[in-house]
Amino acid sequence: MINLIPTPTKCVVQNEQYHGISHTVCADIAEWQDGASAFCESVFKIYGVRVTVGAPGGVELRMDPTLAADAYALDSTAGAVVIRASSFEGACYGLATALQLIEVKNGVLSVQSVAIEDRPEKEYRAFMTDPQWTLQPFSKLLKYVDLCFFYKVKYLHLHLADSRHYCYPSRAFPRLNAPGEYYSFEQMSELNAYAAARGILLVPEFECPGHATPLTRVYPDVFANHTDREGGKFYNELGAEIDPSGLICAGSACSLEGVKKLIAELVELFPAAPYIHIGGDEAPYQMWEQCVDCRAYMEKNGIQSARDLYGEYVGRVASYVFSLGKTPMVWEGFCSESSHYIPKETVVIAWESHYQTAPELLRNGFRIINASWQPLYFVTSQKRRWNAQDILNWDVYNWQHWWEHSVATLNPIHVAPTEKVLGATLCAWGMEYEQLITRLLENMPAFAERTWSMERHYDFDTYRHIAEPLCDKAATLIRE
Repeated sequence: MINLIPTPTKCVVQNEQYHGISHTVCADIAEWQDGASAFCESVFKIYGVRVTVGAPGGVELRMDPTLAADAYALDSTAGAVVIRASSFEGACYGLATALQLIEVKNGVLSVQSVAIEDRPEKEYRAFMTDPQWTLQPFSKLLKYVDLCFFYKVKYLHLHLADSRHYCYPSRAFPRLNAPGEYYSFEQMSELNAYAAARGILLVPEFECPGHATPLTRVYPDVFANHTDREGGKFYNELGAEIDPSGLICAGSACSLEGVKKLIAELVELFPAAPYIHIGGDEAPYQMWEQCVDCRAYMEKNGIQSARDLYGEYVGRVASYVFSLGKTPMVWEGFCSESSHYIPKETVVIAWESHYQTAPELLRNGFRIINASWQPLYFVTSQKRRWNAQDILNWDVYNWQHWWEHSVATLNPIHVAPTEKVLGATLCAWGMEYEQLITRLLENMPAFAERTWSMERHYDFDTYRHIAEPLCDKAATLIRE
């Protein structure tokens, strides 16, 4: 047994004794130099040892075109730690493994003699953070990247727009950026570079048509509904009253053009992002029945209800994202009957098992991502807190919930293994950094373990024995 998370596909320990390596890292490929430098930074943060990019003898990155793009092989049996990969993604996984394997013995970087062959079974492994709730310092975003790198969590999902704040910088609508409530263009550029050097892909989220209060409040002439009727109260799925003023108008051409401008800004802001998340949940769409523009749009386009307009609107926005060369991603939020409006290549995150269940989404032709509320959510107000053991008892084909109105509460949902389930997302909502980070350090390694391989390798006591020293390293990596 060896202290690695996630557990490699194949690992042979030749000698449990540690041997020293040079304090250097080198790469065959010039494009991998940034990764080598990032590795040096991480080694210094954890071990306090300076590693330089240069000569062989320490950690060596070598191109091997015979390996799959997401695979790597690591061999330390001949002295140096030799990592082979055919892509930068694989190289970064190898570096993360080396970072976990290394120990410092008498001031020298040392490793065991091991041979590893490894690759993930699920491509989409993500952590979603919600720093817009109370704007977290920019340095905290970099720490989330560090943790994702350390545990081979490929995506960092940035929920930077919601009912409270619009935290992306904007030139098209600059008044969205209230002083002290957004990240600058320079910071976003730095975040892109920092993530890229560690092989982490960013997923920016733009919320529409609901959760858009900053847009409708600051630019009502562009985004707000034009109502001519009195309506009743609106409630979300938990029975709490919703302020409908944060609902973007779905019938106005001006509103749609505004949304397109903001999405185009995100594409420019995050050029390497393969996905653009467009929200699509918890919208009080009944409000559109009171909007002059929405009623006119529905009549013109033969849309029978505001519920159908909801699906049709998500489809329009998704199609625009496709036109920009990105893949749209949405929350499970539209009903099954409206699914035909939405391009089937759109990726849907199944989270609440209320609007549509995972089996329904699969039958409707979508690829999906598991964000089962139980045990993948960190929320300060939720009824119970889930821990690493809960995550180890879960897998990507299962959905559970605590909410009595979710289908998955009394009858947890299981789907047969399929490539249509791309992976899973660990989600944090409405938490201060200090609240979140302790729980993230506990739960992220378990999440990484269960999403890298579909096979469960350990009982909880054995897992904890492996995870605890790695958690200490991860905590040191992100220490101020």
